[in-house]
Amino acid sequence: MIQLLSDKIADVEGLVRAFVGLMALVMIIVVWVRTKSFVPTLGALLFGAFLIWGVNNVDFLEQKVDEEFQGMAPVTGLASDGT
Repeated sequence: MIQLLSDKIADVEGLVRAFVGLMALVMIIVVWVRTKSFVPTLGALLFGAFLIWGVNNVDFLEQKVDEEFQGMAPVTGLASDGT
């Protein structure tokens, strides 16, 4: 049962990644159709590429965030009024 659920979760993750890629492509096409300009289309292309990279590298991003929070010292010694 657990293996079946793990397989379904993996299938859904693949479907979400494909959907994000498709939406990025649609966004680029819509920007081109509406503006007929190179600069906004290039911006949409870069944004789509960054978005796809982020979706495909969630583990890497989580690791970097964890590393940043490990270096922070906990806040202690709050005043009695909460400030």
